[in-house]
Amino acid sequence: QLRSGCSITYTFIERRMLSKCCFVKAALPWILELLTTHFKYKRGSINDGYVQSLRALILNIYSQRCVPQINEEIEDKPESFEIVYHGSPLNALQKASDVLSVYWELVTTRDSPVDWRCQHEYSEIYGSTTEPPAESTAQFFTDSYERNSEVSQRRPTRDTYKLSFILASVCGGLLITLTLYCLIMHKKIFNHQESRTHSSSSDPEHVEMEPQ
Repeated sequence: QLRSGCSITYTFIERRMLSKCCFVKAALPWILELLTTHFKYKRGSINDGYVQSLRALILNIYSQRCVPQINEEIEDKPESFEIVYHGSPLNALQKASDVLSVYWELVTTRDSPVDWRCQHEYSEIYGSTTEPPAESTAQFFTDSYERNSEVSQRRPTRDTYKLSFILASVCGGLLITLTLYCLIMHKKIFNHQESRTHSSSSDPEHVEMEPQ
């Protein structure tokens, strides 16, 4: 059973004009914050295992340097893209899943390493960051609870199953594939650099002439 209830208030990144890489880089810390603050299940339960696996996945992405953390010495914090949402845990988890899907698309459709430099994109200034945009999905969930009490009484049970399904889907597939893909990419880059070094050292121009 989720301890945070049917409605939560949380901060997340709105993509707007951010590139895929800068969106993922900005959003990953907020996924960790979301999981730590709002997705608290009974220790040892199946859902708690899913949440811990998802946290471990993101921490592993950082530890393997698949995505660098925001370096405030050279780039601004993406505060102008931070939005405070009020809505269901299901909607919040879907946002997290969307970010990981963008990351998956990003790393599987590129042959070259991703450029994670975002100092120019994060320096863009936008409007207020304290309210979600009009017609947001989060507001839809909040209004739906108020309009129909009978539905809202049944919704928590359905949402619990949906949360479990999304957590299982995200963790089950991405936990292994994203980690393995990241390690493979690191190995390819290392092998490519090693091959270039070996090729350079064996170039005839670099081989000394033996005395006659």
